[in-house]
Amino acid sequence: MVKATAYRSISVAPPLVVDLDGTLIQTDLLHESALRLIKQRFWIIILFPFWLLRGRAYLKGKIVEGAHLDYGSLPVHEELLAWLVSEKRLGRRLVLATASDRRLAELTVERLDLFDAVLGSDGKRNLKGRQKLDAIIHACGREFDYAGNSRADQLLWEASRQAIVVNAGKAVEAAARRSANVTRVFKPSGSQLRAAVRSLRLYQWVKNLLIFVPAFTSHKLTDANTLATLSCTVLAFGLCASGAYVVNDLFDLEEDRRHRAKRHRPLASGQCSIQIALALAALCIALGLGIAALIGSGLIGLLTVYICLTVCYSLYLKKLLLVDVLTLAVLYTMRVIAGHVVTGISFSVWLSSCVFFLFLSLAFSKRAAELVAFSSTNLEFVPGRGYAGVDLGIITTAGIASGLISSLVLALYINSDAVRLLYHRPAILWAALPLLLYYILRIWVIAGRGKLDADPIIYTVKSRSTYYVAAMVLIVVIAATTTYF
Repeated sequence: MVKATAYRSISVAPPLVVDLDGTLIQTDLLHESALRLIKQRFWIIILFPFWLLRGRAYLKGKIVEGAHLDYGSLPVHEELLAWLVSEKRLGRRLVLATASDRRLAELTVERLDLFDAVLGSDGKRNLKGRQKLDAIIHACGREFDYAGNSRADQLLWEASRQAIVVNAGKAVEAAARRSANVTRVFKPSGSQLRAAVRSLRLYQWVKNLLIFVPAFTSHKLTDANTLATLSCTVLAFGLCASGAYVVNDLFDLEEDRRHRAKRHRPLASGQCSIQIALALAALCIALGLGIAALIGSGLIGLLTVYICLTVCYSLYLKKLLLVDVLTLAVLYTMRVIAGHVVTGISFSVWLSSCVFFLFLSLAFSKRAAELVAFSSTNLEFVPGRGYAGVDLGIITTAGIASGLISSLVLALYINSDAVRLLYHRPAILWAALPLLLYYILRIWVIAGRGKLDADPIIYTVKSRSTYYVAAMVLIVVIAATTTYF
């Protein structure tokens, strides 16, 4: 009885045609290839408009020639794939039809060993819309089923015997149901909006509290105008930083997909599309610079440098031994500098030095955590980094030393003449020193045990001890400032 049913399915079912971008894979091959090419040769982006003038098919062909993707790491729609495998076992003919370059499409699905034919753009013909439908009819006949995901697939759904809607929004699904015979729907794995918000890494905004530090140490946080200016600066920095994080994730798609934790990020996993991410990054940076323009030209200049340095870090500097951690420490310190710039508070060499060495230590702890996790592999060098497994000892030593230097700078500051002008009882500030040492050394102990998240900021935000230490430091500063203790 089972064999008879299978035989009827094989003999009756027409070819099943499947779209690639956003359907079989939860990303876009052209966008992935373009980003990879830009990361490999950033200057080549100026040629894109000239290639586009010769047609989209020509643009795709040129990008394909220069980009080298890790096709095995591209995120696949697992539920759809399982269904396709079951259809293939019944003997059904499967055809991949995509507007992406055919060479890329073939490389993408080669590992699946699933499709009988692959149709795609070839450098002269852009296989989209009517041209795609003509190619499908030529290869499969007029009776076929079609699986797609977007409004561009509407024409193909209407021409198909059965329409399969994959990863589509409610409006696209409703339009397909009105004009086509929709027999199966594969819902999106989650909300694109929520995934886009997660890609902003809003928890990283805790770093922007450094902007308040100059006003805090100068006892000017009680001034309403200063507080309002600093709050707007935090917002501007946060928006620009979030935009920069999205850009970083876009350039690191392949590397993140190979990482045990980062592969779950919205962009790496395909939960957030590249188009939405690019629009979101541009919007955040534009809003951040717009707010900065209202505050002053000094902040605009500083944020511009910050964004450029962050992009350089994402493209190149993060691959360089030691340069990467020094860059991160500079990016942290720029937040303190911003606090000085927007308030006009005199720069403090003590404060800037303490912050620089403290965050240099945290940057080293981030690398140490990665090396501890890397030690379980058989590779010599960390992919995409300038570090080898044998570097863990020197990285740990340099990181702990940086943390101790920041504590030493704090000790020298407490003993300086500047402190006597700001605090009634400066001797009480010595109590902050062991608290800082506890925070730093605890992070390194956790890192040594292999339990530190790849990002120490996440540990800082999640750890209950952080808030205890911060509360005690606040009490110490208040006690040193007032005359009631």
